[in-house]
Amino acid sequence: MSRIPADVKVVVHPRKSGVLREQLPSIVVFTLTAVAAGFGVAVTGTAFGLWLVVGVLCVAAVVLEVLIVRSDALLGPALAADADHVWVRIGGLLAPRSVRLEWPEITTIGLRAWQGRRRSTARYLTITVTDAARRELEGLLDRNTRRLAATFGSPLAISGKHKATSLDEAVRGLRDLAPDGVRFTNV
Repeated sequence: MSRIPADVKVVVHPRKSGVLREQLPSIVVFTLTAVAAGFGVAVTGTAFGLWLVVGVLCVAAVVLEVLIVRSDALLGPALAADADHVWVRIGGLLAPRSVRLEWPEITTIGLRAWQGRRRSTARYLTITVTDAARRELEGLLDRNTRRLAATFGSPLAISGKHKATSLDEAVRGLRDLAPDGVRFTNV
């Protein structure tokens, strides 16, 4: 694992305002519910009971939501590349986790559209690696990343959601840096 540099040719930074705008409503709801639970405890005079359970769960939810905002918006770029390496963020709720790949370890870079439930769609930049690199990555990937790998056939996928740099711009930059052996696809 290595820190993703923010001063190389291609960098995909998070769009902080988009992350905050998405998470803020649930943070507000959980906070108000926790406050209401505090009033419930004060009014009933019981330290233990339903109000306390609701309050504790809401406080835990607020902490988790804040950690998600921090992870998505404040722990650095999702991807960076120069002529020698490609760095990809692979998660990390408390601390950033990333991998550094050499260009010869990458076989394919692609843009994929994903169709979810209720007609939701998302775009992903996928990076397919050699079998040797895939074996090295398997120990680093968490459950969500493994699920993405199963869905896309690629162990590394970056969502276009809340990114300051579009995935199309990133692919153009990667294409300029990639050696001849790397394929580019658009599905």
